[in-house]
Amino acid sequence: MSFPSEQFIIEANKQNKSQEFIDACLVYAKNLEDKEFPVIFSLEHLAIQIGVQSDYLRNLIGEGKRDVIYKYQRYNYFKLKKRDDKFREIMSPAKDLKYIQKWILVNILNNYVLADSCKGFRKNTSIFENAKVHENSEIILKVDLLKFYDTITEKRVYGVFKSLGYVNNLAYSLAKITTAKHRESYWNDFDENSKQILRELFEIKPPILPQGAPTSPTLSNILATKMDYRFEALAKKLNFNYSRYADDLTFSIKREGKLPSIKLIKKIISDEGFFINDKKTKYMKKGCKQYVTGLTTTNGTNVSKEYRKKITEHIYYCRKFGVNSHLAKRIKDFPEYNNLKFHNWLYGHMCFIKSINEKASKKMLEDFNKINWYV
Repeated sequence: MSFPSEQFIIEANKQNKSQEFIDACLVYAKNLEDKEFPVIFSLEHLAIQIGVQSDYLRNLIGEGKRDVIYKYQRYNYFKLKKRDDKFREIMSPAKDLKYIQKWILVNILNNYVLADSCKGFRKNTSIFENAKVHENSEIILKVDLLKFYDTITEKRVYGVFKSLGYVNNLAYSLAKITTAKHRESYWNDFDENSKQILRELFEIKPPILPQGAPTSPTLSNILATKMDYRFEALAKKLNFNYSRYADDLTFSIKREGKLPSIKLIKKIISDEGFFINDKKTKYMKKGCKQYVTGLTTTNGTNVSKEYRKKITEHIYYCRKFGVNSHLAKRIKDFPEYNNLKFHNWLYGHMCFIKSINEKASKKMLEDFNKINWYV
């Protein structure tokens, strides 16, 4: 919806606003419209746009100070197990806060133009598109960012909204709505290496991007865009391929080209306010197993043979011995699973395989449909 300039001028004149004020507002509005962002002047105006009470938004952001107790009540906490058997704390926003964050995502953040090399958490991209960039490579270099979301503080998010063109107070309010102060236990779970590298962050424990908020992935992509552009420019110069999926950075070369040095990669990452996770830096040469975001890239992009074999075996044993018997034998892998839950788990994995390799999934789906789920 375009900004009603003529109506604004009429109403402003009725309220005896100065010409200087009117001109400044029109310039402000045009700047936002030119960049395809909604024109919002204040927190009250934001409340009207969203369709909520302005007092509610003011309480949400703590009236200019971080209201820790109130903020905690706006999130639900739970932990997800990671591949290394450690846990990641997820902060899921309550229904009303999630609605507001989704409005900000859809109406503001999604209008930001990201770099082509950004392959995660955006429309028409996936781990397949990310991996495909690096298929059939001579060498692949994988680099991981350390505590990606945790390094994106309220101050940095304020900078995002300010750079979009919003006035200081509104940018600050938007940053408060989309960040959260984590519990002490969250920071205590950092390993000693992370605590040392992120020493200043760990000491201050500022509000940061909550894992679980709908706005967090896109805000992280926006803040990493300058870094993406720098690596894209370097890729053209040295003739290598680059892509980023969230905190996973991948560099590769075909027969010709040159990979950037780790020293240079670290410098660019550091310049842009991020940190490298040295433990996860890895080179993969042709002839060895090469994979990107969980997909093999040695001969085209595919799910691994081990993964497909695992799913095929589950289907085979379910058909041969029955679902109940199979679950009883695999009780350590599927504790408290009933037939319906296992059905959904298995079907979800087959759908994932189909999204990557439809041909490989065809026989699996045929056999899956022959399983008797009542025995």
